[in-house]
Amino acid sequence: MITLSDALHNFIDGLAIGASCTLSLLQGLSTSIAILCEEFPHELGDFVILLNAGMSTRQALLFNFLSACSCYVGLAFGILVGNNFAPNIIFALAGGMFLYISLADMFPEMNDMLREKVTGRKTDFTFFMIQNAGMLTGFTAILLITLYAGEIELE
Repeated sequence: MITLSDALHNFIDGLAIGASCTLSLLQGLSTSIAILCEEFPHELGDFVILLNAGMSTRQALLFNFLSACSCYVGLAFGILVGNNFAPNIIFALAGGMFLYISLADMFPEMNDMLREKVTGRKTDFTFFMIQNAGMLTGFTAILLITLYAGEIELE
């Protein structure tokens, strides 16, 4: 089940990257960076879940790789749809998926981890700062790319 849902997730990531690349190379690059920052911990988590489900390391890597390959299918489809139709539909779909993942999965998991692992006030504050520093770093990177997009030149 996790492999199929991850394949769908990666397909939509590919759609977003493909549609972004049809608009401009810089937008495609910024979308790729955002998805890379989101996918790296996600894929590591999926790998650990597959290992805990009883798969060998080789099997878990194979299933993770196969689900990641659906991103290429989404990329090709996103380029085709982005060239022929409005890419804003794809962005709405991908944005809704990102919001759903962050609100329904990440925030409750962060709170559960905080409740289970933390015992003292100093440790509570440390976990709070680490979690918020990670989120603010991502927000800042995307904000800087957005603000200075006109001045960035790729040669």
